[in-house]
Amino acid sequence: MSDAWVTVSSYVAPLAAEAAFEEIVAADVARWHDAARESGLDGEGHVRVSRQNGEVDVEISPELDAAFTPVQTLWKAL
Repeated sequence: MSDAWVTVSSYVAPLAAEAAFEEIVAADVARWHDAARESGLDGEGHVRVSRQNGEVDVEISPELDAAFTPVQTLWKAL
């Protein structure tokens, strides 16, 4: 498992504050909080929002990402 947080959504932020945009981001974060709880994890500790350079990213922790990423299986053709 990687120690890096994973960006699951990325938005270009509007130049001026817009309530509708913040509602979209909040709904995305809430969806990931629910997914964390369903995986037995705390949403607050495993979902974060990063705002920089005009972008807004919703990121999930490596632990939450692992809950959605199946273990890789090596298949061998016979």
